[in-house]
Amino acid sequence: MTSIKINRLPKKPFSYQEALKTGLTEHALRKLLEQGTIERISRGVYQLSEQSEGSEDDQYAAATLRCDLPSSVCLLSALDHYHLTDQIPRKTWMLVPDSKRIRANELRLMRSRSPKWDIGIKKTKSYWITTIERTLIDCLVYKQIVGSQVALSALKKAVSQKKIKLGKLYDVAKKMKVEHRIRSYIEALT
Repeated sequence: MTSIKINRLPKKPFSYQEALKTGLTEHALRKLLEQGTIERISRGVYQLSEQSEGSEDDQYAAATLRCDLPSSVCLLSALDHYHLTDQIPRKTWMLVPDSKRIRANELRLMRSRSPKWDIGIKKTKSYWITTIERTLIDCLVYKQIVGSQVALSALKKAVSQKKIKLGKLYDVAKKMKVEHRIRSYIEALT
């Protein structure tokens, strides 16, 4: 009976609540953990054990399950996703509302009073991630957190690899009302 319910478990990371919706009980879930059939990858987030270490998408999906929506992969994690940095983030960087409080060693939360969820966020089925333009703008705005060298080299790399157009970058910054904070960087590259 449990094997039938295991087949109903998602192939991607899933939450405790999703496991219960498949018909598993709390006891059965604990038993599957003890047997090694599933593994806990974060508090309240599980995946089938036969899966490999997990893809980047699985990591982002698990982070989103931990934070709930609205939340978005951002800054260093997004730079890594778009191959615009040599830095390997040890934690998944997540943009969350200011009121969100989570204890998770695997996450780095960037709280925002006004996250502007409708500007520069790509919404996939299992997670949200900032677009290249929004990621670069956020890195320049939060250069004291990310590091100004990381932010500038990512911007130069994106321009040299023709992943962005400076006009579009400026338009997104204008929508976010931070164009005054990145204007000098754009002017230096033109």
